[in-house]
Amino acid sequence: MSDSVRPAPVPIPLGRIEEELGQQIREGQGVGEEPVQRVRMSNLVVYCDSEERAGEVAAQLPDIVAVHPARVLVLVGDPAGPEAPVTATASVACHQLSEERKACSEIVTLRAGGSVVETLCFAARSLVIGDLPVNLWWASKQPPGLAGTLLYNLAEHAQQIIYDSIGWLDPAHGVSTTAAWLEHAERATAERWRVASDLNWRRLKYWRRLLSQALDPGSAPGAAEAISAVVIEHGPHAVVQAWELISWLAQHLDWTVQTGKVQPNVEIGWDFSSPTRPLRVRVRRLESGPPRIKSVRLEGQLSGKPVAINAVRESEERLAITLEGVPSEPRTMSIPPQSPAELVGRQLSDRERDPVFRDSMAVARILAETLFSY
Repeated sequence: MSDSVRPAPVPIPLGRIEEELGQQIREGQGVGEEPVQRVRMSNLVVYCDSEERAGEVAAQLPDIVAVHPARVLVLVGDPAGPEAPVTATASVACHQLSEERKACSEIVTLRAGGSVVETLCFAARSLVIGDLPVNLWWASKQPPGLAGTLLYNLAEHAQQIIYDSIGWLDPAHGVSTTAAWLEHAERATAERWRVASDLNWRRLKYWRRLLSQALDPGSAPGAAEAISAVVIEHGPHAVVQAWELISWLAQHLDWTVQTGKVQPNVEIGWDFSSPTRPLRVRVRRLESGPPRIKSVRLEGQLSGKPVAINAVRESEERLAITLEGVPSEPRTMSIPPQSPAELVGRQLSDRERDPVFRDSMAVARILAETLFSY
């Protein structure tokens, strides 16, 4: 946890940013304390398309840099607003390492409006530390696949692009265009590698682990082949999270989508074929609750008898799974904290490509295309 963040609300010239940061770090050293350390594992460039979103990000940054120290460049753009030149502010986030030692991360905020927003990427490039990796956090509600040249220019020298599909207004087109964009994003670079990561996929880590264990032939012989119906319930704004879980199941269990239908803000349904039988999937939106998956129910028949696997989020810290129709003990799994800051901080240090995510998103794109007629 960060102990202090000194805001600098008065704009300063771009050429004075380094001087301002140095001055703030010197001021952060208490009497009799050891010199303050600048701690940087990478550059983190964050793009926000509104002041409201920038405020949310600013509140999370001290916790993010406590997990993954970085030089942070927050870009705030309002393309639909009046023309406004790039302005800059600077602050320092510090946390105590010991009684006499502090570590600090630098935070620079750049703002622009109208067509000048397109120049934010060039201002940011002049401030990144050249020998450190560049991570881009696309902190916008606009799906990356629909972002156009702005995202392309921002990501040109990035080794990782982080985005969050939670709350997309048009899930089908968001999923479809972003799945296509992912193929390009990880390939079209002069750098040695680039990774694109969705925070929603990280939120699903423990759901995927629990369902993998439940469907493992060693613990439930024949359960995976017996599935004929799936029902997922989720809170508002979490439909893409549920969508990605279905895509993973389909890829993992070799299901092929046949048709799809959507009732906006109520339910999405798909009919699949599997190697053993047809099956139906329903993704249902709850009227209220946090933006996450609430429950997953897998139904089928095993040896002529109905069986079901029920996975439920019991609390912030725990998932539970029970089986119906076969003798078994309930199983639970603990979940570590998944705050937005924790998710971003952990993802920044996890820059390996995830082929399971890419394969699941390819399936997600096919699921999206079945819904376009609706």
